[in-house]
Amino acid sequence: MKDPAFIQQVFTRSREAADRAREEFASLSATQLNWKPAAESWSIGQCLDHLIISDSLYFPSFKKMAAGNYKMSFWQNWNPFSGLFARMLISQVAEKVKKKLKAPRVFIPSAETVDPTVHDRFQKHLDTLSGYIRECRNIDLDKTHITSPVSKFVTYSLRSALLILVQHEHRHINQAMRLKGLKDFPAN
Repeated sequence: MKDPAFIQQVFTRSREAADRAREEFASLSATQLNWKPAAESWSIGQCLDHLIISDSLYFPSFKKMAAGNYKMSFWQNWNPFSGLFARMLISQVAEKVKKKLKAPRVFIPSAETVDPTVHDRFQKHLDTLSGYIRECRNIDLDKTHITSPVSKFVTYSLRSALLILVQHEHRHINQAMRLKGLKDFPAN
């Protein structure tokens, strides 16, 4: 069903992510963006890069939906596990971390050292994501299904995908804010 209130809620949460990132990370130096407390940890820059990479993999589907050219495959239409996958992913990417997860290979940040423009790219990226969210206001959120970028077997409703994406944004912004709050975080 079309659900303008849900779309507005998800849109608002995506804009909140942009605002929080701007407030917390826009003025950070390259050293601060790339600082990690341990070799196996991600830096603030890598958290933002990860979000750009992971969200962008959904953009081709969103672009087709916005243009009215999106066609679901047989599997997307009839996958009996879509609800199960959605509930599992929504739980796993909750804003408040219950359990640390290993990111799928396709979502891993592109570099050890992230370019200092990552924050600007992240803001532009969130503008694009927010635009796609708005475009979904005339789409049946529950009957439209998409495939996960991680596995062609995993499908879920557009409603679930939007919820997963916005929760994922806030999860990693929270992670980046925890890094910034560590006592060893560089002063500049």
